[in-house]
Amino acid sequence: MPEDCPSNYANYAQEFHEPGSGGPLNLPFQRPVEACRRFTSNVINSAIESLSSKIADVDLARLFTNAYPNTLDTTIQSTSCINSTECSPLSFVITGDIHAMWLRDSANQLLPYIDYVNQDLSLKRLFLGLIYMQASFIKMDPYANAFNEPRSMASTEFVDIDRAYSEQGNITVWERKWEIDSLASFLGFSYQYWNATGDSSFVQSTDWMDAVDAVLQTIRDQQEPTFDDAGHPMDIHYRFERNPEHPNEVQFLYGMGNPVRRTGLVKCLFRPSDDATVYPFFIPGNAMMSVELDRVSQLLHHAANNDPRLMRMKNDTANLSKEIRDAIYKYAIVDFPGYDKVFAYEVDGYGSRLIMDDANVPSLLSLSMLGFVDQNDPVYQNTRRLVLSHDNPYYFSGPRAGGLSGIGGPHVGLNYAWPMSQIVRILSSSDDDEIVEALDIIVRSTDGTGLVHESVNVFDNDGMKYTRPWFAWVNGLFGQAILKLAKERPHLLFERRYAD
Repeated sequence: MPEDCPSNYANYAQEFHEPGSGGPLNLPFQRPVEACRRFTSNVINSAIESLSSKIADVDLARLFTNAYPNTLDTTIQSTSCINSTECSPLSFVITGDIHAMWLRDSANQLLPYIDYVNQDLSLKRLFLGLIYMQASFIKMDPYANAFNEPRSMASTEFVDIDRAYSEQGNITVWERKWEIDSLASFLGFSYQYWNATGDSSFVQSTDWMDAVDAVLQTIRDQQEPTFDDAGHPMDIHYRFERNPEHPNEVQFLYGMGNPVRRTGLVKCLFRPSDDATVYPFFIPGNAMMSVELDRVSQLLHHAANNDPRLMRMKNDTANLSKEIRDAIYKYAIVDFPGYDKVFAYEVDGYGSRLIMDDANVPSLLSLSMLGFVDQNDPVYQNTRRLVLSHDNPYYFSGPRAGGLSGIGGPHVGLNYAWPMSQIVRILSSSDDDEIVEALDIIVRSTDGTGLVHESVNVFDNDGMKYTRPWFAWVNGLFGQAILKLAKERPHLLFERRYAD
């Protein structure tokens, strides 16, 4: 990188860079100059230019131009063997302003480019490199959610120490929070790459097979109940203890989580927000896992080639997918006043349930987007109405910036709505008026920075206006929503202006 490139994109992202969009919000141009971009794809750049030139609202067009390539521009931290087919690639993708790679985030950061991988070999290799990188990490520790950059991309000799317990440098596990969606994201990313490219070469990799077996064993271990048939506490496979200032960073019962019964559901001690669960059966994460296990079973059906290990994996993934799905319908659908039957956010198998939603995907709002239910499913629609209302304790609305609203969560605090929830609202809606309203909220939520943030304060007060100026996942997800609208509802982008 040239010496005059931004040393910290989080600072760069909060400054105004010409030219302005020329619209009512006059949003800045926030892409680094090409020499300072971490990864360049001419195919992606052409797609951005083509689509943004057609969007009628210039502020919306500028937000798309800035947001969609944000992962490629700023977070491809290191790669190996991307420009050659003579070796196995590796890709390390940081989340943004935190110099670490989350399994969930990194998969979601690259997926918005999936439609273009067959047009750009380096982009395709970047995807394949992430599969191999994630497989290496999961082999090392399937309970970890985030990892530091390896000391060498040529080595998989990793040090396994959670950041909470070590002050030394060069550790590989950045954080060891058990989040079921981390492993589901790995499975889903593998499937999506194969589905788009037809390339199943990675399936024959010992690293990939070992990682999938680690996923399957972790699921089985976390399906175990708290007590055996005689009422004695069973040995646990995972515990998380930390002494933080925030209680949402710790778990009940000295790190083992609240008790559960055997149901077929999978325990999960942390949500995708990295906050602790209250009841360990986190339903959106279980739903996502069920979907991705089924998809990997489909992948293996086509790619196993009668290999005994892969055939066993095909059957195991299919059986576990069905077991989890059946358990969700048995234990997680509840009656709630005013909404009839809805999906609970968390349950424990004893009858306890938590009614809420958090903005982070997987969420209840995202169940149709994830492929767990049809968008018109009546239980999902009941749930959707609930979580997008003030009957969800983490739904916030206020007057700031002309009126902001959305689902938040305990991770940041009260009255901070996450624009991610408005993006998922778009991706789970077939109502033009609702989509337009969500687009308008997202464009006004950037606080003039021209990038989508983690969360935004819905009130004008002395608190922070927003959190995380550099959060690549949500920007890519916004780009994904715009691409979907361009294909399915182009009139909302090409014929309508959202501000006078």
